[in-house]
Amino acid sequence: MTKLSLNLIIVQAAFLLTAATPKFHEVLKNSPNFARYIYSNQIQQESKVESGVIYTRQHPGAEAENGFAEVLIQTMHLLDSRFKTEVNPYWTFQIRLARVNSGSKWHSYAKGFPAGVQTIKRRKPTRWLSERVTEWSNIAEYKVIVY
Repeated sequence: MTKLSLNLIIVQAAFLLTAATPKFHEVLKNSPNFARYIYSNQIQQESKVESGVIYTRQHPGAEAENGFAEVLIQTMHLLDSRFKTEVNPYWTFQIRLARVNSGSKWHSYAKGFPAGVQTIKRRKPTRWLSERVTEWSNIAEYKVIVY
């Protein structure tokens, strides 16, 4: 393989990656503290996927998670109109992180989705005993952009 053909392959791969990655991904890419914080929910002891439902062990009280979700809902529609009506940006980013991190307890589940708008189901804690989840919410459904 010549140096020119190798460079062409690299350019093609970069183009495909750019074409497949939506512009709104820049928010996640440029927010490493946010990404680490929400990813930490995916690796907690109680986090799992069971019968097609994500169990997310949020931090007690979930104030940070709820705050992140509120900010994303108010802003992400400016980058992609699908966030204005049907798609949840917080869960879009959670699924993205699960897809690219094999250490996530949701990795296999998230990798199973084809690209595009998909529906996920999740349960979150409604009661904690210190740091342990003692009760889970009913199932909620969210539309997410899988990429």
